[in-house]
Amino acid sequence: MIKTAKQIEGDIIALLCDSDLANSVNGKIYRFGHRPHNSKAEDIIVAFTTGIPDQIQTGIITLNIYVPDIEDEDIRIGVMRENERRCEELEIAASQWVESLTADKSAYKFTLQQTVYTEEEPEISQHFVVIKLKYKLFIN
Repeated sequence: MIKTAKQIEGDIIALLCDSDLANSVNGKIYRFGHRPHNSKAEDIIVAFTTGIPDQIQTGIITLNIYVPDIEDEDIRIGVMRENERRCEELEIAASQWVESLTADKSAYKFTLQQTVYTEEEPEISQHFVVIKLKYKLFIN
């Protein structure tokens, strides 16, 4: 049976729960559009990006891990900047999590669509680590 976008998001969320990656952040896991707008926590957002239904279902899931900016007292008090150390730690943890997703954990085959990286979200003084997770799901 071909899975829907929400089912695939749910499967990814289930794989994230109690993972080393989820345990390394101080926030929660949310589906895209459900993160509280005023959150200052390191939340993980799971978003279905694309999918192609076929005998082997393929697609991409995007995970974003938000990291609050820190005050840069070297420049000027009140000026916020990326918490580079924390973003790097989470980039590494995310890459390790993807590598841990082996066939014994799910019916999916996962690979990175691109290198894990960090983007800026200046309107909320946060950055987010981006994980583009390519999947293949073998349908019975």
